[in-house]
Amino acid sequence: MISFEWNGIKFNICTVGGGILRETIAPHSHSKNSYELHFITGGSGTLIAHNNQYRLKKGDFFVTGPNLYHAQETDLSNPVEDVFIYIQKISGKKDNYFAEAFLNTDFYIAEDFNCTDAVNILKEYRQKAPDYKTVISGLSMKLLSEITRYYLPEYADGKTDSDNLYDNRFLIIEKSFLYHRPS
Repeated sequence: MISFEWNGIKFNICTVGGGILRETIAPHSHSKNSYELHFITGGSGTLIAHNNQYRLKKGDFFVTGPNLYHAQETDLSNPVEDVFIYIQKISGKKDNYFAEAFLNTDFYIAEDFNCTDAVNILKEYRQKAPDYKTVISGLSMKLLSEITRYYLPEYADGKTDSDNLYDNRFLIIEKSFLYHRPS
């Protein structure tokens, strides 16, 4: 099991997988605190969630959260290829705005998502190179931040992070020594 902490929330990565989907995934839901992240890297298919059908294509991603009943059908003439990451919240409080936004969203689908990090997570997971768990943890934190930026586009430009003089005091002091010239 691989664990990581993101915005005060501890997650376990339960499984990572991917490839070409050649069969229908029957309707199902996931347990409390569980989230399945899907990144479509090729092909086409259909996602059924919230009593709606969503056409899937390369560049799409979707998240299915706890208790969300969903299914997936593939287009047999051009089967879906995807990466999926199944994570479970282990502990932590939702006192961070970003974490709360992610944890309170039981379903989300979007187009034109850069799937590179998800593909790299799958590659690391399969190859198990030295220190792969650290790499996967770091990429997973980045991925959750990118997904949550999609949930909250008004904050994607960094409005939630405010720099202040106190936080930057070390850098301010260092720069003053760097640029101070003795008389």
